[in-house]
Amino acid sequence: MTEAELREIAREGGKEGGREAAREVLRALGVDVEHPFEAQKDMHFLRDFRKGTSSVKGKVINTIIGALALAGLYKLFSSLK
Repeated sequence: MTEAELREIAREGGKEGGREAAREVLRALGVDVEHPFEAQKDMHFLRDFRKGTSSVKGKVINTIIGALALAGLYKLFSSLK
């Protein structure tokens, strides 16, 4: 065997080992490696869910701050009368 053939065998073995390791890691994380498009849809759903909850959180915080500001203004103006 030539050195080039040995390198090719090692490269192919490394690729296959890497693929198998990646599959095992994805399986351990709960990703369905047999249906990659379904896994992509799940990831898109999770991203949209995360962005949506972040948006709602921001709106709730703004509402609370606004309510506290209005309560403070009411207290200030009611004490002036």
